[in-house]
Amino acid sequence: MSSKRSNSEVPTLSSGKFPKVVLASASVSPPERAVLGISYREYLARVAREAISAAHLNIKDVQIGAISYNERNIMEGALGSVVADALGMSPIPFISVSQACPAGGICADIIWNYIATGRYDVGMVLGINKPDNFDFRDAMGPIGNWCDYDYLLGFTHENYGALRGEYYKLKYGYDDKPAAKWSAQCHWYARRNPMALHNSGPLPTDEELMEQSPAGYRMRTATGRNMATCLIMVSQKRAKELGLPPIYLNVSYAHRPTYIGNMYNFNDAQNVFANKDMTDQPAINVAAKEAFGIAGITVNDIDIAQVHDLSLYDGVMALEGLGITEPGQGGKFVLAGQTAISGKCPTNTDGGAIAFAHSSAGGDFQSKIYENWLQLLGKAGERQVKPARRSGGDPKITVAHAYGTHHSLDVVGVLRYGMWDTGCEMWDTG
Repeated sequence: MSSKRSNSEVPTLSSGKFPKVVLASASVSPPERAVLGISYREYLARVAREAISAAHLNIKDVQIGAISYNERNIMEGALGSVVADALGMSPIPFISVSQACPAGGICADIIWNYIATGRYDVGMVLGINKPDNFDFRDAMGPIGNWCDYDYLLGFTHENYGALRGEYYKLKYGYDDKPAAKWSAQCHWYARRNPMALHNSGPLPTDEELMEQSPAGYRMRTATGRNMATCLIMVSQKRAKELGLPPIYLNVSYAHRPTYIGNMYNFNDAQNVFANKDMTDQPAINVAAKEAFGIAGITVNDIDIAQVHDLSLYDGVMALEGLGITEPGQGGKFVLAGQTAISGKCPTNTDGGAIAFAHSSAGGDFQSKIYENWLQLLGKAGERQVKPARRSGGDPKITVAHAYGTHHSLDVVGVLRYGMWDTGCEMWDTG
């Protein structure tokens, strides 16, 4: 096991040179609406053991860990310490983050930075979503959001998601056809993904997906599931020693004001939010630019995208925020079949939140990284993407996105299948 470096040897990200980070492995629990027969500790232990084994490591090799959760029924206050102890990882530092749905991405950002600074060589990111109900929408009230005026207006997550989708439709002149097409495509992918919640049965009909009723709306938006996830990250040096494939990971996190009213022309110091409204995605754009810059890619290099599509038109707006389409053009992009397996940018190839299912902090980011990891390894089965630009080969560059708390938090991650650098173990951004 590699030892910690002294402070004098630790490069800073601002120096322009820092160690590259490799995704060693990823693991996601099987599809289940609710898991009531085991404790959350054992639920996490299962995916941790699987990921550790896939990375050719031992649990004692992990030097730093983080766990994301968004649970109201986990009573422990120091969850990181509890989980580290349960996994036999004490006394290593283990960080716990409860920051809505993208908490897994924020944990990944934290561990990425620990490895990128050279302080550690092996890190673990865990995520847990194991509520005591069968329908996550039952718990989707305003609880946990700092939104005084939103409280007074009575906005829940459901209210906000519906309002935002309707606002997007009104602004750009869409009806529900793009949302229905998005949902149908997600179900097509999910029927080819054994890890998806909705991976069997007939595909929804166009009539069902277009129905103007609460049932139709539910068909076009996310369902919920319990999930435990694990990502293992290592330095490039350690990855070479372990004989792992060169799959580089970069992560960036940004946010915008939480209160809905501040999503309109907010006067911020950096002028990021000026002239923006609820349909715009400035935080995604900020995070994406940083992640793309570190990875050395442009938006035109992306082969596959996994984006958060919890509510109506969320996924479409995420594609616009990432720069894959221009603002307002996402609906047309979907209707033209560009998110399909043979499209310009196959999207949510695992089935997305609509069919793979939403899992809150337990996996909304990690599960997307997991799917991209499988795609880069050529192990996605019937949904394996073969980009035209690769002449029938497997994809090389993928992006993942997750958001939370009324779209105020956004995380973007890039996975890139590259080649080992023979002369330099570090990124050079200078």
